Amino acid sequence: MRDRKRNGSFYTPKIIADFLVDYLSNKLKERSSISILEPSAGDGVFVKTIFYHNSLSPKVKKFVAVEKNLQELEKITIDIKKKVFSAIHSDFLEYQKNNVSKFSLVIGNPPYIRKRLLMESQVELCKSIHDQANLADIRPINIWTAFLVRCIKFTNYRGILALVLPSELLQVKFAGELRSLILKEFERVEIFTFNELLFKDCKGQDTLILIGERKSENKGIYYCNINKLTDLSVGKYTLAQNINVKDSKWTHHHLETEEIELLERLKQRLNTINYYCSSKAGIVTAANDFFIVDAKTVEEYSLQTFIKPIIQKGIFVNGSVVFTSDEYQELINKSKPAFLLALDKNSAIRRNAKIWDYLEIGKERKIDKRYKTSLRKNWFEIPNIGPAPEAFFFKRCNEYPKFIKNEAGVLSTDSAYIVSMRDNFEIENMIFSFYNSLTLAYSELYGRYYGGGVLELTPNEFKIVPIPYVNLGENEFKGFTNSFRNKISIKEICRMNDVKILRTIDSNIDMVTIDKIFAIREKLFLRRVKTN
Repeated sequence: MRDRKRNGSFYTPKIIADFLVDYLSNKLKERSSISILEPSAGDGVFVKTIFYHNSLSPKVKKFVAVEKNLQELEKITIDIKKKVFSAIHSDFLEYQKNNVSKFSLVIGNPPYIRKRLLMESQVELCKSIHDQANLADIRPINIWTAFLVRCIKFTNYRGILALVLPSELLQVKFAGELRSLILKEFERVEIFTFNELLFKDCKGQDTLILIGERKSENKGIYYCNINKLTDLSVGKYTLAQNINVKDSKWTHHHLETEEIELLERLKQRLNTINYYCSSKAGIVTAANDFFIVDAKTVEEYSLQTFIKPIIQKGIFVNGSVVFTSDEYQELINKSKPAFLLALDKNSAIRRNAKIWDYLEIGKERKIDKRYKTSLRKNWFEIPNIGPAPEAFFFKRCNEYPKFIKNEAGVLSTDSAYIVSMRDNFEIENMIFSFYNSLTLAYSELYGRYYGGGVLELTPNEFKIVPIPYVNLGENEFKGFTNSFRNKISIKEICRMNDVKILRTIDSNIDMVTIDKIFAIREKLFLRRVKTN
C-alpha cells in the first residue's frame, strides 16, 4: 500500500473504463480513424477496454501507452498485440519532453503524488510544464497538475481529453488557473462527479471525470453527479449545462442550475463577512507541543510569569459558540495544554535557571533548527502575540464551522482566525447571523474538504462568505447559546434560525424557498462527509 501511495498507483475501476470508452465512442463515431495517447497506462484497463471495444477498436490507427512500471507494461503487451500499439517504458514527464505529436484522444488516470514524494527531477519537469502553459504559480503541489496541463497540449485541433482526476480540480485555489486553462482550450467541458469513492483503497480522495472537447456544436460546461457507480452501466445519469462558471471554484457543479441561481440571487443582496469584521490567522508558535504547556509543566519549570492563556485547537471548544472562563479552567483542570510560553530577551528569563532548563529540552528536540524558529532573532521568542481577540473562527471543522465568542479572554493558535468587529457591529449578532443555511452553504462551496469529510476555509475564503447580519434583541443570544450547549444538531439550529435570518434579506421569502436553501446546505454537507 505504501508503494502504491508513493507511486500514485490507484488503478481505474473497470466499470469506469467501460463507461468512459463506450461514452467516448459515441463522440468519435463520425471519425474514420483516431490516434490515442494514454499517459499513465497502469494495469492497462483503458488500453484493453479500447481494443476490445467493437466500434472503437477498428478506428484506432495509432495508440501510444506510456507507463513507468515495467512489470505492468509487460502485462499489457502480453494481452495487446497490435501493430498500431506502442508500449513506452518511461515516466510521462520524461516522455513528453521530446514528443510533439498530437492525438485525437488523450485518456487516462494520472498518478496522484504530492510534491514531497516527488524526485527533484520530477519537480523541475512539473515546473517546466506549468511555466510553458504560462501559469502564474509554476510550483507543483501534486504531479497530476503537470499531467493535466501536458495532456491538454497533446490533444489535436479536434481532440478530446478524458481524464480521471481528483476533485481538487473543482475546489482548491491552486487549481484555479487550471480551470481557466480548461475553459480556454475546450469548447465543451463535461464533469462527472460521484457520490461513491472510485478508489476504495485511497480513502478520502474524492474523484471526478473530466472530458474536454476542442470542437463542439454544443458548447459550454456541463455537469452530472452520479449517485451509484452502477448507474453508469444502465445509463442512469443526465448532463446539465451550468451557466454559472464565473466563480473561481467549480464546487457548485454538485448543485442543480436552479439551486445555484437561487443562492446567487440572494448573495447579490448581502455583504460578506469582512464587511462586518476583520480576521487574521492566530499565533504561529512553530511547535505547539513545546510552546503550549499544561499546568504541571508551568509548575515544574517556574513559568508562571511567562505564560498567557491560549486555546490550542477547536476540539477543546466543541459544542459551543461561547468560550467562557469556567470552560478554560476546566481545560486546565483536565491537564490540557492551555498556556502559551511568551518569552522575550528583555524579560526576567535570564534570572530563571529553570526556564533555561526547559529551553534546553527544546534544543535537544532541535526545535531551534526548524524553519520558522530559525528565522527568529531568538528562536524561543514567538512574534505577533497581540491581545486576546473578540472571537475565534476555527478554519477546519467536521459537522459545521465553529464561530466562537471569546468570553475567556484567551489567545488562539493559527488553527483559528482571530476576529475583531468593525465599528457599529456586535460580535453576538455576527455569530448568531452566521448560523443559517445560506451562509453555511456558501461555507461548503467556498471551502475545500479533506479525507474524513473535514472542511477547511482559508483566510480569504472565510472573508468572502456572504452573511445576512441580524441585530438581536435582549437575551436572544443567550437563548441561542443554550441551544448549542444542549447539543441541538446543526440541522435544528438552521431550522430555528433560517426564518428569522433569511427573511432579513427579503421579507417576501416564503417557506418553500427557505426549505430549498435548507436542503442545499444539507446536500453539500452530506456530499462532503460521505467519505467518512
